Amino acid sequence: MRTLARVGFAAKGLVYVLIGALSLQTALRGGGQTAGGREAVGVIGEQPFGQVLLFVVGIGLLGYALWREVLAIKDPGHVGHDAKGTAERVGWAVSGVVSAGLALTAFQLALGRDSGRGGGSETWVGTLMEQPFGGVLVGLAGAVVIGVAVAQIRKSMKCRFARDLDTERMSSPERTWVFRMARIGLISRGVVFGIIGSALIKAAIAHDPGQSKDVDDALATLATSPFGTVLLVLVAAGLCAYGVYMFFCTRYSKLSHPAA
Repeated sequence: MRTLARVGFAAKGLVYVLIGALSLQTALRGGGQTAGGREAVGVIGEQPFGQVLLFVVGIGLLGYALWREVLAIKDPGHVGHDAKGTAERVGWAVSGVVSAGLALTAFQLALGRDSGRGGGSETWVGTLMEQPFGGVLVGLAGAVVIGVAVAQIRKSMKCRFARDLDTERMSSPERTWVFRMARIGLISRGVVFGIIGSALIKAAIAHDPGQSKDVDDALATLATSPFGTVLLVLVAAGLCAYGVYMFFCTRYSKLSHPAA
């Protein structure tokens, strides 16, 4: 499980670097599409030995997903069962499900199947809205995502990510760069999650799944806002930084508690 978790950090890091790089390219060229996880995985498949790379990335993401579920169920970090601890563990479980979905996309592409956008937010939001009190559930999901966004930014500002890392093993330059990448990356993730959470609440109020957003939609929203190009460049660069931070976590994460 530890080995799978560390491979998972590398896979997640690669996906985030690609999301950031593709969106950064879009911002600098002044056109094109922003990228999310599916687009990043698709780029991996276009490389030499792409099919093999997709299987490796898929296994890594699946390992990361399993590790998150172990954290949620076994609680090796001892966050407890109070309201705050339960919220953290639920968040880890949801994160695991999202990573597992992205792993499935990688496996589908490796097998030559077009995954499309069938697993996007609009699909699951629409399914959830069909349930009793579906609009309320979607609104609550949006509030939770906004809560995660705030937590990411606070974690960056207060350097809480340091408790998850074996900083004593780092050299002074490594520690400097890990902290820089983590702080910039977590703020960028917080911005993206904030947009996604707000979109979920709007979708719940309008009872319209089409108003929900994935990562690529959130980045596209930034691009069309005032000073959109500048904002997209900053956030896209931040997502690249988060990916680099994940690479550092392959070596320095304590694994008893999530690094992000």
